[in-house]
Formats: sequence, structure tokens, C-alpha cells
Amino acid sequence: MTCRILGITLLLLLACHVTLIAQDQRNNGFIGVGLGPSFLLGSNNVKAGTGLNLTLLNAGYVWGKGFGITGVWAGGAHAFDAESRVYHDGGTHTVPARVELSYGVLMIGPMYSLNMTDDSALDFKVRLGSLFTREKSTSEVSAFTSDNMRISASLGVGYRKKVADRWSLMLSSDYYAVRQQYSITAGQNAHILSFTTGVGFVL
Repeated sequence: MTCRILGITLLLLLACHVTLIAQDQRNNGFIGVGLGPSFLLGSNNVKAGTGLNLTLLNAGYVWGKGFGITGVWAGGAHAFDAESRVYHDGGTHTVPARVELSYGVLMIGPMYSLNMTDDSALDFKVRLGSLFTREKSTSEVSAFTSDNMRISASLGVGYRKKVADRWSLMLSSDYYAVRQQYSITAGQNAHILSFTTGVGFVL
């Protein structure tokens, strides 16, 4: 009987200890989603305007002294008017075209998190992964579609503000750089800049 009581007591103490450790390690990670505008950069010949970016997964985990790991899974789309070159009767003609450009990214990399207050932090992110693009150009005389996937890198800055026990407001700015030349950019590399606002679950 005494052994049973001691055993139960040890199990309760162990459970309490594990719970306290888990509580001490809370707020070290986050998983969030976001939505916001995106912009095509790198080409002066294309006026793509503002697109839409959807972040399906914005995750991170911080270890000691602010260093950690981060990952992102996001996508976006742009639709705009441009000019397309058409070869006809041995010559080249320029005709108006409707361009639809969509992209998706899946990246992972290191992160440094700077605590501003007990409930807020500023995250600096460097990530590497893949960037998929689909370009579709449609004019009165032709239609063109191109799919590409390239290795890409990104730089990001994020702000997290805890608003509830397990929830936080998340603001992010991400710049995606890839050696991708779209046909609409006249041989220039087009990069992507996105701003998102969302919510995150605190781990």
C-alpha cells in the first residue's frame, strides 16, 4: 500500500514537473495564416499593379538567445494588361494581351527573434526553397502558357503581438528573389514583395 502511494505521488510530481516545463517553454513557437497585397518588382516595362498574396503556413520556433527556425508556404496571383509580341507573315507585331501570373513558394530557414515586450516580438527571417510560377498570356491572335520552378531565396521581417492566451496578431513583409525571367518582363528578372496580416496560434 505504501509503495502504491509513493508511486502515485511520484507520478503526480513528475506530471506537475512536466507541466511546469511545458508552461515555461510556451510562446517559443507559432503557426499562422495571413492575407495581403503583393507586388512584382525588377521590371520597369511591366505595370502589374497590386496582386493578392495568401500565406497558408507561416511557422517558426525559437530556441535559446532568440535563434530559431522558420518556414513559409504561400501563393499569390496578378492579373493585368500588357503587350504581347506576335509573329505573323514573316514579321513581328505587338498586340494587347491579358496576363495572369500566379506563384507559390515553399521555403525554410533560420530566424532571429527579438523580444520587444513580454507579449510582442520582431522576427528576422532568411529562407531558401522552391518558387513555382505560372504565366498565361492571352491576346486576340494567340495564347501562351508557361510553368517554371526554380530555387529561390527570401528575406522577411515579421511582427507578432499576443492578443490572447494562445493567439497573436501577425504582420509580415517578405521579399522573394529568383532568377526567373518572364516573357512579359523583356528579359528582366521579376521579384516579388508581399505584405500580409493574419493571426497565429502560439505554441
